[in-house]
Amino acid sequence: MGKFKKLLLASSVMCFSSLGLASGSQAQSDYYGISPFEGFYAGAYVGGMLDPTAVTTVGGMAGVNFVLTDNILAGVEMQGGATLNDPATYDALMLGRVGYELNDMTLLYGAAGGGVINNIGSYAIGGGAEIIAIDNVGVRAEALGTGSWGAGLNASKLTLGAMWYVQ
Repeated sequence: MGKFKKLLLASSVMCFSSLGLASGSQAQSDYYGISPFEGFYAGAYVGGMLDPTAVTTVGGMAGVNFVLTDNILAGVEMQGGATLNDPATYDALMLGRVGYELNDMTLLYGAAGGGVINNIGSYAIGGGAEIIAIDNVGVRAEALGTGSWGAGLNASKLTLGAMWYVQ
């Protein structure tokens, strides 16, 4: 019976160690087994549209990220918003994203895609940074240059947002 208890104890220690529960120094992505940025996310943002005057914009976003390598992610995001001026304008964009995890809590990414801005076919290109604030909640800052298809960039969209990552 003594050998059985030792075997059970050794198995328990190995199991908890492999889960990261026996060591407080395990990184968040090691605990979950994936990047904290991987998977579905949704959130809201507030910011400004510079076209050439500044107006406040609010909106939301939803997307999904996939891990390509240890530090590289790729994904797609839908975002839509409206300006708070009179008359209000709106935007709806589908963006492809590629990002690099600096560490388990910080993601830098580039984004590009197309959609509609105030009833005009448009494109956007830019990037941002996301930081895990607590558990599955993150904050981000994003800057996008926008323009009508066939023309150069003629406006900027600068936003701060909060997201919930589904793990």
